[in-house]
Amino acid sequence: MSNAVSSREAIASGIEYFRENRWLRLGLFIGVPVGVLVAFFALPLLSMLWMSLLEEMPPSALSLDHYIRIFTGDLYVNILWRTAVLTAESTAIVVVLGYILAYSIARFSKRTTLILMLIILPFWTNYIVRMYALINIFQKGGVLDTVMLALGLTGETGGIMYTHPAVLAGLSYVWLPLATFPFYASLTNMDDSLIDASKDLGAGPIKTFFRVTLPITKDGVIAGIVLVAIPSFGSFITPALLGGTNVLMIGMVIEQQFTSAFNWPFGSALGMVVTAVVVTLIVLGAWYGAGGQITRSGGDLE
Repeated sequence: MSNAVSSREAIASGIEYFRENRWLRLGLFIGVPVGVLVAFFALPLLSMLWMSLLEEMPPSALSLDHYIRIFTGDLYVNILWRTAVLTAESTAIVVVLGYILAYSIARFSKRTTLILMLIILPFWTNYIVRMYALINIFQKGGVLDTVMLALGLTGETGGIMYTHPAVLAGLSYVWLPLATFPFYASLTNMDDSLIDASKDLGAGPIKTFFRVTLPITKDGVIAGIVLVAIPSFGSFITPALLGGTNVLMIGMVIEQQFTSAFNWPFGSALGMVVTAVVVTLIVLGAWYGAGGQITRSGGDLE
């Protein structure tokens, strides 16, 4: 009995000490998330950086040969360029379609919850299953091929599998819901009276959109761009299934270096290049978002 009482007293004493010690609470609340970041982000990143500087699998001498190989050889420069182009194209398509969709839901739809559920529904489906659904649409004799033949847009079957448009369509389809939600959130937070005021001042729909709506929802647009561009640049499943070897992206090359070629140092160097691009996109997004804060009054209508 005495042992149980002493245990309760010790626990109560510890709780009281934790409540009274401000620095202990602060250290615990800060230390746990910092420890998680160090263990699962900083250390793996430093490990990849160290691996990328090795000539071959350890033990090995340090060298910058892998980075020189990436940026001086036409093969990898072309792959990086193709990746950047596909990322920019898919991001632009997703931003335009996602904004139109979010604007329609926020301004005109009376079944907002149902539509948002339908938008998020594809995320509950396995990624690979969605890609194979697109393969059935894009392949020779598939749905797209059949429709184009019926409309007389093409004279022979062929499909668009293993082409640039197939990969572009796949990336746009996959990340469209991801961009729609920040757009929708920023649009629903906008004061509708600003739109009415713009109309009262004589501005038309187009001028109102570019001078009022778009500036006020700028933060949501930036968030959508970053959320789409980052996974698109590092994507490897979508280009692998829809583009094959005809449309190589940098993510596919990294996957091959680690799983097929077993050239981990070179794969790590490619991974560091992708990481640098991702960090740059995040920094640019944060800088642009913080550097031009738009007030609730929107832009000048003159």
